[in-house]
Amino acid sequence: MCGNDPAWGDLYARARAEAFACYEAAGIEYASDDEDRARREGRMRAEPIDGQPHSGGSSWQSLARGTGAVETDYLNGEIALLGRTHGVPTPVNAFIQRVANRVARERRPPGSMSAAELAAELERFGVT
Repeated sequence: MCGNDPAWGDLYARARAEAFACYEAAGIEYASDDEDRARREGRMRAEPIDGQPHSGGSSWQSLARGTGAVETDYLNGEIALLGRTHGVPTPVNAFIQRVANRVARERRPPGSMSAAELAAELERFGVT
């Protein structure tokens, strides 16, 4: 939704913290960032295509193609479900799920919302 807006980092960090809390509560083991990097080394590289830099993952690509759908139900939605199941609050993941689905339905491209707009909407939803 925010494209490469660096201000997205705070919301991203909050969503990840919720996910890790859910994994802990559910007893799910997960790889650290270093372990994940080591696992991917030599297997996955994001390189320019036709001189254009790699801009994002599969959700970014879905928005860029204007498919009308995005995989947030299987990403942020699963974290929200784990949270409900294990009594862990996940307001940021649930919020991202709702907004990402709306942005996809409206066929808005990646970067069509600034991180500041997203944060303001988050506040309107009462998530602090």
